[in-house]
Amino acid sequence: MPVTIVKQYSVFLVNEPGSLKNFADLLVRENISTIALSQGVRYDAAVFRLAVKYDQELSHALTKAGFTSVKTDALCIDAPDRIGLARDIGAVLFNNHINITAIYGAAQENGMSRWIVVVNDISKALTALDESGMFK
Repeated sequence: MPVTIVKQYSVFLVNEPGSLKNFADLLVRENISTIALSQGVRYDAAVFRLAVKYDQELSHALTKAGFTSVKTDALCIDAPDRIGLARDIGAVLFNNHINITAIYGAAQENGMSRWIVVVNDISKALTALDESGMFK
């Protein structure tokens, strides 16, 4: 069950037809492979969270295309899917006084799940998850 560091881009989109298509077109042009994504819509705007491999850089292309974005390091946890997995991730981080600022994920048909977790102290979180023995 590897835990790796990935980049998360929070991209602000206008909530109107074509915004997501234009963003998706940019990802194709820049040859960006998506690890995970999440979108939240609020009235006239949306925040689209996109996790990519750590070696992929998107900031310049986003700015050049007129998108406002924030880049953050995040944890990517690949683990067998089971009831209580989110609770266990939260418990390990809570017990080590690490705050979760964003979390999203999904189960896959192969019995695995992938969670993207943004925390206030990524080094401390990596150590805590490793030392827990639950996510190796």
